[in-house]
Amino acid sequence: MEVLKSRFLSRIGEVLLSPLKTIETSAKRLTGVDDGIPDSILDDLRNLSEEVRSLIRIMSVFEEISSIEDDKSEESLRIKGTESVQMDDIVSEAAMNIAEDAAVKLVSMSVAICGSVRIAGRKAQLSEIVSSIFRETLKRADPGTVMGIELRVDNNMELESKWESKEHRQVPEEQDLLGAGFIRLVASSHGGWLNVDIEHGSITLILPIAGDNR
Repeated sequence: MEVLKSRFLSRIGEVLLSPLKTIETSAKRLTGVDDGIPDSILDDLRNLSEEVRSLIRIMSVFEEISSIEDDKSEESLRIKGTESVQMDDIVSEAAMNIAEDAAVKLVSMSVAICGSVRIAGRKAQLSEIVSSIFRETLKRADPGTVMGIELRVDNNMELESKWESKEHRQVPEEQDLLGAGFIRLVASSHGGWLNVDIEHGSITLILPIAGDNR
């Protein structure tokens, strides 16, 4: 049954991929049209294009997971396709990639990385979930505030991403976090987990570190 479920979800991803790419292309074209389209609509189109790109990347990695986990055993997920991954490099690159969007939104970034951090895992999947966490953090940060990123090591690797909100507003539900289930799946397959504190504005990814970090 688990194998059938995995293949069914994989098939859904294949079916959705084509229309999502069409939506992304259309949104990109519309943002290039300068014929009196209000700025608010252009902003919405840019956000739509970015979120669709995120979904496409998530589906691509999900396909990879589905191909690995035919027997659905967590042990096989942890063993197959692993390599030594430099997490400090992944965090630095993801932070740089989002810096321009943060500047446009008038959100300052504070990045603290403790040093060299290696884990055993799959680089493409880890890069995608770190980027997803940062995108979701920036989405919730108010203009004029600081988005905080901290990579630290205790018994495990902890990557915390925090946002600030100036105004009282309805607290969003955790399920509003795009790709939260996907991030949890990848974290779990690497022996880790995800802590989401929507009320206080933080997302923390926790992963076991490689033996030579200890």
